[in-house]
Amino acid sequence: MVEFDNSFYEPEIRCGYNVSSMRKQIWAKELEIISVFDEICSKHGLRYWAAYGTLLGAVRHHGFIPWDDDVDLCMPREDYVRAARIMREELPDPYEWQDLYSNLETCTPEEITTHHLLPFAKICNRMTTAIVPPAMPPVINQGIWIDIFPYDEGFDGQGLTPEAFQIEKALCAATFGKPELKEKLLSPEFEPIMDREDLKAIIEMPMIDRFRIFEQMLESVVGVSSTYSYKHGEIFNGSRPMDKAYFAETLRVPFEGVEIPIPGGYHDLLTLWFGDYRKPVMEGGHITIYNPEVPYTDYFENPDKYIDTLKIGVD
Repeated sequence: MVEFDNSFYEPEIRCGYNVSSMRKQIWAKELEIISVFDEICSKHGLRYWAAYGTLLGAVRHHGFIPWDDDVDLCMPREDYVRAARIMREELPDPYEWQDLYSNLETCTPEEITTHHLLPFAKICNRMTTAIVPPAMPPVINQGIWIDIFPYDEGFDGQGLTPEAFQIEKALCAATFGKPELKEKLLSPEFEPIMDREDLKAIIEMPMIDRFRIFEQMLESVVGVSSTYSYKHGEIFNGSRPMDKAYFAETLRVPFEGVEIPIPGGYHDLLTLWFGDYRKPVMEGGHITIYNPEVPYTDYFENPDKYIDTLKIGVD
């Protein structure tokens, strides 16, 4: 387990931004999760890399972006599938692997909204608090977390065929789309690539079964494309696929006194995501109720007791 001396928690100015002692405490909890995750991944030969703002922070700041408060990691689908099983078995208390399956299995349909049903995983520390409004039901772990995104085959028009990509889009829309999108999928003017009755049957299934079919489709085409994709983002938000060559080499770089793996092609990847990434732009951060010392269950039971809990956005 990574440990920090008292100097780590001292407030400081970075890039003109006041990094508070509380933010440092939150970072420390996230770094502890990374350390545990990294050890288990190394043991089992699981590939992962820093992604998005975490990769940007690693390259530009050798640590967190000063005004950021989260950790984003990514894994190829085949490693992510193994990690989901291994982490459930080997993560020590108080850490927990949380994904759409665990959320749906824990909650009744009335307790959870689609706002909290996303196709990636978190590792949470149940002895801390990190509640993102609107709050999930207390049965779901809402401790300080790191995000882990599965990367699937991007649409390159070659290995991943247009037909397969259209099926992925239909299944993604059937799983995560709003009611009006699902109605459109079944309307006479829409020509789905898959059988309309099959699509209707999938839409009428419970969420957990729809998602399982969607993931099975993604797993069935592993290794066919020259690019990676965060599939939900590519289909719903138009995010662009990433050349697998960016990930061919892995580098381990300093990050707040520990080391994390990053893709060897980080420059091209960061340029794809951020453009001129070298120039700091003060934005981002979650609006989250944080307390690194109090379990989220205690907060739900007596929120008034923790009225001084810090809310962090771009503060």
